[in-house]
Amino acid sequence: MILLDNVTITRGQTRVASQLRLEIGPGEAVAMIGRSATGKTALVETIAGVSAPQSGRVELAAAAGQEALRVGYAPADSAAWPVMRADEFLEMAGLTAGLVGKPLRLAVARGLGFADCDLLRDRRLDCLSDGQRKRLLVAATLLHDPDLLVCDDPMRGLDIAGRTDVEQVVADLTLAGGSVVAALNDAQIGPCWTRVLLLVDGSILDTGNRHQQTTDSWPAWSLEPLAAWRRATAQG
Repeated sequence: MILLDNVTITRGQTRVASQLRLEIGPGEAVAMIGRSATGKTALVETIAGVSAPQSGRVELAAAAGQEALRVGYAPADSAAWPVMRADEFLEMAGLTAGLVGKPLRLAVARGLGFADCDLLRDRRLDCLSDGQRKRLLVAATLLHDPDLLVCDDPMRGLDIAGRTDVEQVVADLTLAGGSVVAALNDAQIGPCWTRVLLLVDGSILDTGNRHQQTTDSWPAWSLEPLAAWRRATAQG
């Protein structure tokens, strides 16, 4: 389970989220949407452990009998792509995740297949398309079979086939009892997501289960913050 307890997040001198409380359980796929600069990236980085909150507690609890929760984090992009081949990039990611020998080789081969780079394994990263590099970023997070997958804008630069493949990864991971959290800049929320969080003014509006929503296509930004959070959650 993922727990955020009274979490406040700042970036520089700016407070982007205040006193957040959120629980995400096994089998959940949580999509976070919001206007640009609402703190989506800061929130997923905090959940993934890439950065620490200013205050509050973030707890990632492993399943019974498991030493630690395996976390995979895919940023929106790489700040600087290393000068290396696609297979070398995945091998480096696998080694960082603790894979060696045959498990590493199998994971790299699987990652190249997901990234649609089987025939481009010797191609340098700077020679690949934006979509191929994006798929490599996602593939790198999956090499060690994470229990929790955290992604920032995972659909950026992908064509329809790429989006479908990412959504299938989300569906498969949650079906296996894992959890997925992603910041999305897209108004279209696919059927693989079980919950949608709307970030507004540093707070989270949790719309609950996907099937309880009344619209399949968000923004219009965003339906008067969800009809003033469904009229202050039915005046409760």
